[in-house]
Amino acid sequence: MKYLIIFLISILFKFITSSEIIYEFNRDFELNKEMTDEQIYLKLAYNDLYTHIKIGTPEKEMKVGINFKHKSLTLLGSNIKNRKVFDEKSSSTYKSITTAFVYESQMTGANISEEYINLNTINNKEKINFILVTDLDDESLENNPYEPIYFSGFLGLAINSEFQNEYPDSLPIYLNENYKNKYNSAFAIKFNIKEPGNYKGKIIMNGYLHDYDENYHLEQYKTTRIQSVTNFHDWCISIDNAYYGQTSISQNNYILFRIEIGIIIAPNDFMKYITDNYFSKYNDKCEYKKFKLMSDDYKYYVCNKDIDITKFENISFELKEINFNFTLSYQNLFYEYNNKYYFLIATGSSTLHDFIIGSVLMKTYDFVFDKFKSNIGFYDLSIQVKTKTKNNLVIYIVVISVLSVLIILLIIYLIWKYCNKPRISRKNELDDDYNYITGSITDDKKISPE
Repeated sequence: MKYLIIFLISILFKFITSSEIIYEFNRDFELNKEMTDEQIYLKLAYNDLYTHIKIGTPEKEMKVGINFKHKSLTLLGSNIKNRKVFDEKSSSTYKSITTAFVYESQMTGANISEEYINLNTINNKEKINFILVTDLDDESLENNPYEPIYFSGFLGLAINSEFQNEYPDSLPIYLNENYKNKYNSAFAIKFNIKEPGNYKGKIIMNGYLHDYDENYHLEQYKTTRIQSVTNFHDWCISIDNAYYGQTSISQNNYILFRIEIGIIIAPNDFMKYITDNYFSKYNDKCEYKKFKLMSDDYKYYVCNKDIDITKFENISFELKEINFNFTLSYQNLFYEYNNKYYFLIATGSSTLHDFIIGSVLMKTYDFVFDKFKSNIGFYDLSIQVKTKTKNNLVIYIVVISVLSVLIILLIIYLIWKYCNKPRISRKNELDDDYNYITGSITDDKKISPE
């Protein structure tokens, strides 16, 4: 019984310590009819997803963006004016560690710092390292080669960041590295509302969706290895072919995941093929326009609403290794606003040979990013699982119930054993004929003289 109880306690402890850490996200997205096409497309291109974190002592809730380009949690400090900031001076647990090197960023000054963060749904507090911004270039961002810092900072989720090797790791990786056997480095991105322009969802840390959600199963989970592009480690995978319809347009490309990008940035040859085989039919109804994104020039299509987007064929990315194609239909690739269609694929420099993809693909498939296993996974929900592999809630309820019953039985047994143990007789009780009143042996039991 003792070993059974120990086993059940270990399962219960695993349940308690392996709970999912959830950060719900939303999108800051608002258009108006006075905006130009370029302004509208820029809003589509910058995804502006945000979540909330609780940090410091006393805790302060901060609204932060979500970013795959940088790897650290980054917050605006008390020196930044006219923005909602994290006031490090008012936190009793804040500690500045060292000055951080800043390169090609809206930040012009920063410190590597230490603070306690509340891990949201599991309500644990852990000490982490993060970047505190001490100086910020808040001038016009139109011609700057970096992405703007919206809100009060951003939750960096990259594996690494160029020129920022000494920066703290992203939150899921940092927790895994610094609190080993307590947190998993894997995190999932799950969109709940998936319509273009209206994204809501969850970042789920500390494990896989099939660990927590009965709608996902291990049998549906597929993975592919993370690849390095130009020797730079990032959330990147290789694809064998990129198709328009049934035609392979480009081969042996990479997909770089950037959740903060709301469009697909594609190579020129890929866009040219789409132009020749679809948009050229609508020369009088579509315009090929320019816009600037991080100081680089890109081109995109905007069309009158009377074009037939249902004639646009599927775009797909083939992964032969796992025998799977990521597929996007016209419903994923056109955004309708003010009687126009905005095509969510743009192209830029002729030196770009790969695909940069954000929520357009990530909202269609539920991806899991795991540095420890060096892979990116996703769930193929077209695979039908006849029998549910497990229902965690039922399992843990049964375990807790059995454990409770066993503990009660153990207590009852110990009480029973204590109450029924043999009594140790007193010295006088050894002689049943001892008279407790006179203090002598009764007469009929006295020994007669010989």
